[in-house]
Amino acid sequence: MDRRTVSTALSRGHRASLDGAETDDFSALEVLAEGTGAWLSHLPGYAGIALLLHAPLLLVLLLPPLPAGVVAAILVVAGLFVALLVKAAVVKAVIDGRRNLSTDFLELVEALRGAPKVLVLGARILGRASVRCLLLLVPGLLYLTETFAAVPALIIEGGSTRAALRRSEKLTGGVRTQVLGICLVIWSIAVGLMLFSGLHKGGSVGSTIWIVVYLCTRALDTSLAAVLSAMTYHHLCDRPDAG
Repeated sequence: MDRRTVSTALSRGHRASLDGAETDDFSALEVLAEGTGAWLSHLPGYAGIALLLHAPLLLVLLLPPLPAGVVAAILVVAGLFVALLVKAAVVKAVIDGRRNLSTDFLELVEALRGAPKVLVLGARILGRASVRCLLLLVPGLLYLTETFAAVPALIIEGGSTRAALRRSEKLTGGVRTQVLGICLVIWSIAVGLMLFSGLHKGGSVGSTIWIVVYLCTRALDTSLAAVLSAMTYHHLCDRPDAG
């Protein structure tokens, strides 16, 4: 075989492997940058629907006098499920945005039709993660990482909750460290806001002004988390082996 032919073949093969490596590259920083940009561009709609979904938590003011710790626990647990509802409303809008399709506020509300399945899936993930965290913290965090794309997969692709979990495990395969980095950013923001609000101390919990401010900050936090979840799913699906 001619040396030039071999050289050309090797060059093309090397170039193809580099192209494949670039295509397969999943950057957590890119996801965070694009997600934050998309969130800021549609902040009124995304934060608005999140605040609307958090509004029922104001009912905690109607409860009989309870220890501040109990009220804080109610807000935290209820907030986890509200965050799932926010994802149900926002994820499709984010993916549509990546496809240059517009979404108005009413479409965000309409997207909540898939909320029951999202709540079931979320409860399943949180339940399993809690068991793993009780045994050892790291396995629980890793499970949350590998199932991070499950809710977007359920919303966009449909199917059963089990299929969504399998799909997420496949999508995150090979890049779970990067996905964990995105999760850590989301969790850090959520925990930081709770600590900043004094929820862990129970100080002003039960005060109308405090709860209104708290729910507003949570609306911002959960809407950003929903956008980052959708953007992560979008980038994972762009990988060559996403299937």
